[in-house]
Amino acid sequence: MQELFARYGSTGIMLVIWVVVIYGLFASNKKKQKKQNEMLNSLKAGDTVVTIGGIKGVISSVEEAFVVIRIDKGVHMTVRKSAIAGTLN
Repeated sequence: MQELFARYGSTGIMLVIWVVVIYGLFASNKKKQKKQNEMLNSLKAGDTVVTIGGIKGVISSVEEAFVVIRIDKGVHMTVRKSAIAGTLN
């Protein structure tokens, strides 16, 4: 162990730490992205959602890339699915 430290010194240790941190960041981001995609793919009419802009509404219809949200009586808004931050159900 001392030979490895003497040969590679703190550079080797820093490299290992850097690789572990970068892997942790990518793995965490990948999990969040997968969870978000699952939520977007499971959207259906009647779900209460909040957009990334903070607008709350109930889904009226779901299309391939867009969602129609009823915000109030007679007020509908069409947004991209990616603009949905989460569901409140």
